[in-house]
Amino acid sequence: MSKLDSLIAKTQEGKNSKFSLFEATISPGETASLGLPLPEMLGYAPLYMPVKVINGKQAGPTVLAFATMRGDEFNGMEILKQLVGMPLLEKLHGTLIIVPVLNVFGMLNRSSTLPDGHTLEGNFPGSPDGNYTQRTANLFYENLFKSCDVCLELSSGNINHNFLPHTHADFSNPANRELSQSFPVSVSVDIEPEEGSLQACAKEAGIPMLMYRAGEAMRFNPHAIRLGKRGILGLLRRLKMLPEPERGRVKEAHSPILSEASDWVHATKSGIAHPQVRLGDRVNRGDILAIISEPLGSFQEVKVKSPVDGVIVGTNDMPLVFEGDFLFRIATFKELDDVADRLQKWVGELPISAGEAATSSSGETTSGTFGEISEKTSS
Repeated sequence: MSKLDSLIAKTQEGKNSKFSLFEATISPGETASLGLPLPEMLGYAPLYMPVKVINGKQAGPTVLAFATMRGDEFNGMEILKQLVGMPLLEKLHGTLIIVPVLNVFGMLNRSSTLPDGHTLEGNFPGSPDGNYTQRTANLFYENLFKSCDVCLELSSGNINHNFLPHTHADFSNPANRELSQSFPVSVSVDIEPEEGSLQACAKEAGIPMLMYRAGEAMRFNPHAIRLGKRGILGLLRRLKMLPEPERGRVKEAHSPILSEASDWVHATKSGIAHPQVRLGDRVNRGDILAIISEPLGSFQEVKVKSPVDGVIVGTNDMPLVFEGDFLFRIATFKELDDVADRLQKWVGELPISAGEAATSSSGETTSGTFGEISEKTSS
């Protein structure tokens, strides 16, 4: 029996059991709002990580869904807030653990870092005796992550870095490949987990884990939020934790296409970047991605060209760039023509970003579409 089949089999075990977390016990059919005590702040000020536990009446797997690992990511937080309010969860089989804000300190300070200046990324499983970031990571790992059968992270790009909605997963775990089909996006990225990442911990523990990445930091993206919520419902349905929707209410499902790899194209000089492509555009090797000009009066220009054939899945919308800055993330595919055709069908719901607005006003952008996509990356 596969890992996924064994998880689905849990939904056939009848009545659910009590679920214990942080010395609290949640009975079947109950929902609890809890707080995980975090390392103290200055002046002994208490700080808590908010946790919502929905323990279904019927047995099933335990799914952990969390957001805001970097404190400036708001799309995932909104996705989980909307999810919790859905009456559909009254029919839940198993247990759903929701953490809308992992990095509470970062969110309160509109920052991606914790008090010691580090980010949670790369610090798992953490240490109870380490620095502030390592202690926070360890509290999450020991108290929440180790309690789940499946883990889902909701993420966005950095500030001014906008991402086409897509999923990341390590497809060496067949369950990850299967669960990635739950999200109504057009691309799913096969990744090799980096040392210190939560996905590396998941790989070592044999826990299926997906990352849904869409939009950018410090911004709400309604399209990304809508797709993320639908994706979580799809994942719960694939695990048989929720009933299938009624006929007539089922929206056409789009299975993601697996990307072989994805990587950033860097700025080759400092200056003002004028993008010539946008999210979802197909590009060929040698196509001009951006023109970088001198901001202080010189008419010198440098053209940044695509090193590969692929699709733009990430953009840097900051006009002022320095040599070496990320400009565009390009995903590559075995069947690029098929991907491009599907993107033409899934057109136009993403809001225009700052970089795209500037490109549109110049009249120089290449034709392309917005859409949802799957890839292989190391980040």
